Amino acid sequence: MSVFKFSTPRPRGAERLVFTVSELTGRIKDLLETHLLTVWVEGEIYQLKNHDSGHVFFSLKDERALLRVILFRDRAREVSFPLREGMKVLCFGRISVYEPRGEYRLLAQRIEPRGAGALQAAFEALKEELRRQGYFDPSRKKPLPSFPQRVGVITSLSGAALHDFLRVALSRWPAYILIYPVRVQGEGAAEEIARAVEELNRMGNLDLILITRGGGSLEDLQAFNHRLVAEAVFRSRLPVVSAVGHEIDYTICDFVADHRAPTPTAAASLIFPEEKTLLADLRLRLQKLREEMERRLVFWERELHHLRRRLKSPETLLGEKEARLHHLVEQITQNLKNLLHRREERFLSLVRHLEAVSPLAVLSRGYSVVKKLPQGNIVRRAEETRPGDLLEILPARGRILARVEEVSRDAP
Repeated sequence: MSVFKFSTPRPRGAERLVFTVSELTGRIKDLLETHLLTVWVEGEIYQLKNHDSGHVFFSLKDERALLRVILFRDRAREVSFPLREGMKVLCFGRISVYEPRGEYRLLAQRIEPRGAGALQAAFEALKEELRRQGYFDPSRKKPLPSFPQRVGVITSLSGAALHDFLRVALSRWPAYILIYPVRVQGEGAAEEIARAVEELNRMGNLDLILITRGGGSLEDLQAFNHRLVAEAVFRSRLPVVSAVGHEIDYTICDFVADHRAPTPTAAASLIFPEEKTLLADLRLRLQKLREEMERRLVFWERELHHLRRRLKSPETLLGEKEARLHHLVEQITQNLKNLLHRREERFLSLVRHLEAVSPLAVLSRGYSVVKKLPQGNIVRRAEETRPGDLLEILPARGRILARVEEVSRDAP
């Protein structure tokens, strides 16, 4: 059925159907805005103007026609790449008629690059723009905490990246890990990632944020090349580690983040120290401290012996000097012993603290980790299980498989 309906010609001599300019324009406006609700339009950007208000005005043209386009401020912020004169793009939006001028235009809601190499060109354009604005400046990079206790992880629950990260992280350091699930590709993924960064910053009790996903094509990683994600990471109060893709994959998120890891497992090694290595280092430092104190004690004993041999003057003077030296030796010895005692107490305190926060210590007191098979998700509440579910119970030693008979929300 045709969109436009034309009246049949009136017989000769019949009264003419006459429109005013406003009436005709209004009729055209109703037809266009009613029947062309939203459309995709392909063309080349022409006469691009970025207004101080944040709105963007340009035309789309091809070989035979020109179409005015308006991109309002809120929509302009969602465009993931800088618009350039002559760039070929796809615009999605709705047709609107501006009656005072009798012209129709496109109110754009979404813009995508078009043509071979368009994604790479958009990536390079946004990268260069952010570089000029100082987003990659090394002086603004925040250091990672030496001993992180609470880490927020932004990733997909269904990907292998989360499993790889947790496997290494839990084997290195006893920390609290908060997982913020998001989509990592497709429509709306960039908005979810940016919102996750902002919300984790508002929590106020985290030490750092990790953004991670597995590898993929440039199109798969497009959410991490979005301006919204770059701005959220740049504004983050917390240090941000980006581990997106494989070693050869670099995204805008990688460049803006405070630290970049080539893989999720490498990110775990970058963020968390190894508990065993730390304890070994503390023991080595304590041993060196003891050796240094023994060396100094031997030195002062030799000094005392040397002074005794030199002091062969009158008996009274010798006695005074000897008593003073004896007092110094006792004082030094006591000070060294006190220092050694304080260092030992400090070392034991660190050891007790590490043992207290160790997951194995909790398990040794009779607690167990319960996982729901086959996914391996940790069960924290009874309502996460149903009768018939297969559970894996991990006490301090060994492994138990059990099947759920009954589920009760209330404790017995």
